[in-house]
Amino acid sequence: MNKLTAVFLWLLAAATTLGAAEDRRERVLNDRKQVEAAGHWIYNDLRRGFAEAARTGKPLLIVVRCVP
Repeated sequence: MNKLTAVFLWLLAAATTLGAAEDRRERVLNDRKQVEAAGHWIYNDLRRGFAEAARTGKPLLIVVRCVP
């Protein structure tokens, strides 16, 4: 394999990886919009979550996620 072919393959792999990362981020953000619209989850409001758990007598599940 010559250097030009190797560079081309590396660029192709890099572009594919960047596209996949953007697709994942977009899917996560769209999922969040859908879940928030349904009203079943509370995002980024710990006080509201505790208040809702106390009001309903149900346990509180806290999920900490990192979207790189």
